[in-house]
Amino acid sequence: MEALSVKEYRNNLAASFARADNGEQVLIRRKNEIYALVKVGREDLMITPELQARINEVEKACKEGKCATCNTTEELDTYLNSL
Repeated sequence: MEALSVKEYRNNLAASFARADNGEQVLIRRKNEIYALVKVGREDLMITPELQARINEVEKACKEGKCATCNTTEELDTYLNSL
């Protein structure tokens, strides 16, 4: 699929959204980057019971001191590289 230029996208907003509504991939080219217009469903914006359970587990682990703390980007980089 060919990507629309920003100008083409702006001039055809309604058509671009209609295509995305129909499940078609709409690509937009801005300078040397490509972006996609995607329809996001309500379920993508909600916290599922499974996700909430995982959040609760992580909060509990943090309260118990079972977590890593990074105060600088260097510490974070070192930690992530160790995984």
